Amino acid sequence: MNHKRNKNILGICLGHGDSSAALVVNNRLVAAAEEERFNRIKHYALFPRNAIAYCLEAAGLTPLDIDIVAYPRDPFRGFLQKLKLGLQHPNLIMERRGQGQRKQRPLKEMLDEMGLGHSKFIKVEHHLAHLYSARYLSSHEKLAMLSFDGLGDFVSTAFGKADGTQIKIFDRKYFPHSVGFFYSALTHFLGFPYFGDEFKVMGLSSYGEPEFLPQMRKIIIDDGEYDFKINLEYLPILTQPIKYRIEGGQPYIDPFYDEKKLSQLLGLSKRVPKSEILQVHKNLAKSVQARFEEVANRQLHKLYHKTQLDYLALAGGCSHNSVWVGQIPKNTPFKEVLVAPASHDAGISVGAAISATGHWVAVERAHWALTGPSPSKQTRDPIPSDAKLNRKDFETEENLASWLANELSQGKIAGLYRGPMEFGPRALGNRSIIADPRSASMRDRLNIRVKHRETFRPFAASVLWEKQGDWFEDSFYAPTMEAVFTVRKEARDKIAAVCHADNTCRIQSVTRETQSFYWSLIDNFRKITGVPMLINTSFNDSEPIVCSETDAIRCFLESDLDHLVIENRVYTKTKQVSKVALTG
Repeated sequence: MNHKRNKNILGICLGHGDSSAALVVNNRLVAAAEEERFNRIKHYALFPRNAIAYCLEAAGLTPLDIDIVAYPRDPFRGFLQKLKLGLQHPNLIMERRGQGQRKQRPLKEMLDEMGLGHSKFIKVEHHLAHLYSARYLSSHEKLAMLSFDGLGDFVSTAFGKADGTQIKIFDRKYFPHSVGFFYSALTHFLGFPYFGDEFKVMGLSSYGEPEFLPQMRKIIIDDGEYDFKINLEYLPILTQPIKYRIEGGQPYIDPFYDEKKLSQLLGLSKRVPKSEILQVHKNLAKSVQARFEEVANRQLHKLYHKTQLDYLALAGGCSHNSVWVGQIPKNTPFKEVLVAPASHDAGISVGAAISATGHWVAVERAHWALTGPSPSKQTRDPIPSDAKLNRKDFETEENLASWLANELSQGKIAGLYRGPMEFGPRALGNRSIIADPRSASMRDRLNIRVKHRETFRPFAASVLWEKQGDWFEDSFYAPTMEAVFTVRKEARDKIAAVCHADNTCRIQSVTRETQSFYWSLIDNFRKITGVPMLINTSFNDSEPIVCSETDAIRCFLESDLDHLVIENRVYTKTKQVSKVALTG
């Protein structure tokens, strides 16, 4: 869509899980954030009121300044396919109506309440919004694009091509066939029941062998040269529709596999959540991941066959499968891979806003994903008086980087709260917990005493881009931590805390141009230790990534962190402190 003048365009996402808002002003993406960061409800799926308010404040605008509200949902997409399936399976329609009755208030009513009722309302196809959320990352005139998701607007996969500012979707994979459904169903079977638990299966897969790969090929079946289909005998989602609901703002999906038939196929009962994880479960996770990669690579071969382009951009929730992403240049003809920093549904607020511009869109900040709120400029010290912390102020970033690198080299752990918050699931050095990657004991300490999560889950590394090739095989530029690479044999013992069970590591490529302080910190650590990387995990503890200073302080005081860095100030515990009451 072309406009005679630049407009202020607000993109919003809700109802899919991971509600969010994004704002494009004069063809620049000036702000984007997920609602969960503000209200602290993980994967919040309802109206993103706080995220919208932040975007307006960041741009210095009022609701009356918004010309267009772009919403990434087009209920008429795939109408004929819906009609055909509805006639064949009327229970699908009844189930959908039942879910609709439990939804929130009408969107128009909520927009009116925020003063946005005057804005032109544009609906954008779900997968087109996904693709646009990845398009702005690349300056290439032409680009092959894949949106790879569970489901959106009745479509699970969209194959596209970008030519200038225009994106054309030339093929779609319709419900009920979805690689995302396959992965989610087996995630539930493995005893991980919550929205977003697919990350756990991906991490667990590194400990296993693909013992069940033949059985996986019976659940998701090759169909022709490139295509696939779900075996509805094991995932009977037409006769027993998937039940999606929102409770307390959080999304839930009930298991949608046939337990008896799946157990017979695998010779294995479903794992009870929080029960012991056995080797057979690790092998099943590896088999799920292996089959996912087989099918995903077939989709990429199809995309390349149609486009004959070397450059690839990915979006959609399945694109967060970093184990697969890191191997794409080895397993497909694509030479360059870019992944949207918020490939999951939160990112479609960005894509919807961009699609409404009809122009190239630049990013206001130096880094793609740093579009959230920055620390406040308040003069009062935000630390509670009874917290008994030492405070140290640094005049320059370089002095801070040098001091902090030395502390990290001595085994200290720090929480970073500096600059704008990241958009997407990966902390990239602004809302991160950082530590020394050299000892395996650091991995255990972080999992057990800081993150309070399963011990099998790996940690990622932030790596100096210019040193990356010395430590990782066949690696490429991965600034949003969306690719896993093999650690070189001679380096594995040197970075035991981030070298996973299969000798791989998910990494973030860090450059001086985009993140000057973070690059300097890692470079100072390199000068001390010879290792050009740090452990980087999100600054949180079983909650959304910290957003406010209050969030950061609470997480710091309640976990086994040694330092809290807020801009150029460092707070250090004088004794073990926990559960200090916070206000404000």
